[in-house]
Order: sequence, then C-alpha cells, then structure tokens
Amino acid sequence: MFFLPSTDRTGQDELILSASDIVAGSACEFAAVRKLDVLLNRLPVLPVEHDAMADLTAALGDKHEAKVLGLLREEFGPSRVYEVAPPRTFDRAGLEARHRETIQALRDGFDVIFQGSFFADGFHGRADFLILQEDGAYAVFDTKLARSAKAEALLQLAAYADQLRSAGVPVHRDGHLILGTNETTSHPLPESVPLFYAARDRLRAVLEAHRLGSLPSSWGDPLWSACLKCPDCKAEMEAADDLMLVRRMNRSRRAKLIEAGIRTKAVFAAADLPDVGIKMDPLWFELQDQARLQCGLGDIDGTINGVSYKVLPNPAVIAMPKPSAGDIFFDFEGDPLWQDPVTGEWGIEYLFGLVEHSADGHDFIAFTAHSLEEERQALIDFMDHVAERRAAYPDLHIFHYAQYEVSALRKLARRHGVMVDEVEELVETGVMFDLYETVKGSVRISDRSFSIKKLEPLYMPAGRVGVTNAVDSMVQYSVYQEAVNAGQLENAKDIFAAIKDYNHYDCISTWKLRDWLLNLTR
Repeated sequence: MFFLPSTDRTGQDELILSASDIVAGSACEFAAVRKLDVLLNRLPVLPVEHDAMADLTAALGDKHEAKVLGLLREEFGPSRVYEVAPPRTFDRAGLEARHRETIQALRDGFDVIFQGSFFADGFHGRADFLILQEDGAYAVFDTKLARSAKAEALLQLAAYADQLRSAGVPVHRDGHLILGTNETTSHPLPESVPLFYAARDRLRAVLEAHRLGSLPSSWGDPLWSACLKCPDCKAEMEAADDLMLVRRMNRSRRAKLIEAGIRTKAVFAAADLPDVGIKMDPLWFELQDQARLQCGLGDIDGTINGVSYKVLPNPAVIAMPKPSAGDIFFDFEGDPLWQDPVTGEWGIEYLFGLVEHSADGHDFIAFTAHSLEEERQALIDFMDHVAERRAAYPDLHIFHYAQYEVSALRKLARRHGVMVDEVEELVETGVMFDLYETVKGSVRISDRSFSIKKLEPLYMPAGRVGVTNAVDSMVQYSVYQEAVNAGQLENAKDIFAAIKDYNHYDCISTWKLRDWLLNLTR
C-alpha cells in the first residue's frame, strides 16, 4: 500500500494496493486501515520486534522460488525465460516502465515470465511465474512454502489473472500453486476471480471512506472488521483491555458482552451479569472467574513469583498416576521447515529428550537425528529404551505437556513404518500422560495462557536463558545446519549444545510441574 501523485485534476494522491494488501485486508480490515493511517501521518508506525522465524520462512520461500526458476530454465532453456527486474524507481514512471516490459514479453511469446510486474487501475504486483500453455494462453503460477492450498493464495492467483485479462492477454482457465512439497495444484479461476473482486472492492471502499475523514482509526469501530489475531489487533487489544484477553473468550461471547455494554476485561470481571441480561451458564461463570483472576480480584489459593492460582473443585489432579521411580519426562524438538535434500520431504524431529530419576538425581538422555534415516533410528532407539525401562518399572508413565509428543510419535511411526503398534500401545494404555489436560482441569491462573513457560514461575522461579522457546529452537537449528554445511563444526557443536540445554530444561520443567500438581491437594 502506497501513494503516488495524482495525474488527474483532483490533485489527490492515488492509493495503490498490491495483491498482498488485498489478501491481508480481506483477513483484517482494521490492520489495513491502520496502515493507511500511518501513510496519512495520523498514527506512528507500530513498533515491530525482529521476527527471526519470519526471516527464516522468507529465506526458505526465496530458496523455493529460485529452485523452481532453475527447473523452468532447464525445461524451456534460458533464452525462453524472461526475468523482469524490480522497478528502477518506485514512482509512476518506473512502475509503468516495468508494466510495459512485462506486457511486451508476454506478447513476444516467452515460455516463462518470471516476476512479471503489473501496474494498472490502482494495483501494483509482481507475479512469480506466468507460463505459456499449449492453447496460447498464459497460466499464473505462484510458489508457496505451504503444504496445501489456502484461500489467500487463490486470491493472489486471481489478482494476476485479472491483470492479464485487463491487458488483453489470453488467460488460462486454471491458476496453479507450486507448493513446498514440490506438488503443483490447479485451481479454476472462475471460482476465485469473483471472490478477488469482492475483496478488492470492499477493501478499497473501506480505505477511501476512512481517507475522507480526519481522525485516525479507533479500536472497536464497527465500520471495519478485525481479525483479533494480527500484531495490529493484539497491540490495540492490550491497550484497550479487550475482552479477548480473557482466557477461553471467543468472538461470539465477546460480541454478546459488547452488545450488553461490557467492553473490557476489567468491566467484565466486576459486572453483575444477570443485571445486564447475560444468562449465567457454567461457561460464563468460568470466564468471569478467569477475568477476575487476571484482574487480581476474587479468591485465590496462592501467589508464587507474581502468578496467582486457584484450585478448581474436584481437580483433575486427583486422577493423576502415582509417581514411579521409573517415570520419564519427555519433550521433542522438531523443525517443520527442514526439507530432505533428496526426497524434498518436509519436517524432522531432530531431538528426543527425556529426563529420568537416577541415583545422582536425574539423567538427561537425548536421541538425535539430522536426516530421515537417523530419525527412523532415533525412534527405534527411543522405543527400545522405553521398553527396557518398562520391564524394570512396569508402573512408569511418560509425562509430556500438550499433544505434540503423541502426535509426533504417531506421525514418525507411520512415516517410517516401524513401531506403529508399540506407539499405539503407549497411547492407548495411558502410559503417555498429558499434563496439559491435568492443568486445564485443576487450576486457573492469573495469565491468559497455559503454555508451560507461563506456568513455570509457580515451580521454577529462576527463569530461562539462552534458547527460550520452540521458535528459537527452530531458528537455531537452521543456524546449526548452516554452520555444518559451511564446515564450522565447532560452532555447530556449540549451537546444538544450546538447543539440548533448552530441551533438558523443558524436560525438567515437565517433571517439576508434575510434582507441583501432585502437591495441590495435599
């Protein structure tokens, strides 16, 4: 989204939208309006924290696109692939020049146009690939790291198909997505183009109407929709003490409260709901109790390191298994963006970490994998270790937090065709025990999140250092791979050691959480 000086008599700058703007605006009109406010100098730019994961994803996306370009050059020959460079200047003259260059390349009949640039009717965008088909029409191809087609990607295909049509270039009926799995999916454009038109026209109408005013956007204005998920929404929700900050609040219940005149978490916590027409079913009671806890109101059972908690009636902790000397505390580290260099298959579980009781306190055991073959062996070794320990301690349980560990074990067993029955036996007999479910059924805390990091002040006050979350670990694993590929083996060793330390801490955290939960009812 940007402005260009007008060429008509109105003298009003022209608002230019991209395909990405239209897609983003269809998801969150509030964020689009706020972006316009920044362009109009009505609001400052929202501070954005550096997002290492976004950088990694972007780099992998560029790599995927470059790979596809290389394959097309091999297929058609370098002379049949035309690459349109970015505009020399990001003004009307520069954009129009690249648009004319793209249209000329299409008319010259190149087999592939890479990064075709379009600028017309208030739109600017660059299409990944335009490929000539046997019927003489051009098909739009877009590269996506995603494993499946998503609605927003189809809107982008439609945006470039519309530009081709407007320029008088024959457009193939189907648009195509070249996915991160190397699969190419086809999508009928007649189904997507009307949706694109609707999204484009709606967004432009919202933006132009807001532009006519003089005040910046305000949170909760019914003139536009808000996704309640993006950084712009999250920042405003925090500033406004929005109802969505209450744990387990959803859009429909938020709307009912707003209709009743209750707009903030604090007002909700203090409200007499029957007096404002809210029927108190059990979930309303739970939500309001949660809001009171988050606001520092109501009864609590304790506060530790700034986190308050309240034990629920008939807590789920009562059903927890009794501790065994053989208990295992388990946590995976995986990278869904890792790609096998031979098969192109995505995702690897590169570290199976577990902590066990020992005579010296505890042992940390790590099964590691940096290829699919090693991943298969790590699964076998892990399951063999569990079987051996169960033989010595038949009453043991494998404690983990949330469903990832179970889902990942099942996925690995299916992927490699080994240990399928053994994994299912661990799950079905309850040997795998999810502490997240116990936490949900046992306590409320003064935070809207039940991530294990938010619970840790209750039982691990020291805090984390180094690699501190799962996103950090994925980013650092990518850095580790780069170091290995560059032959920087000592550096790689240090990076992976830091990841192992993080995993070790997670396993200890799971153990300490189990013990803290057991003490709740004593």
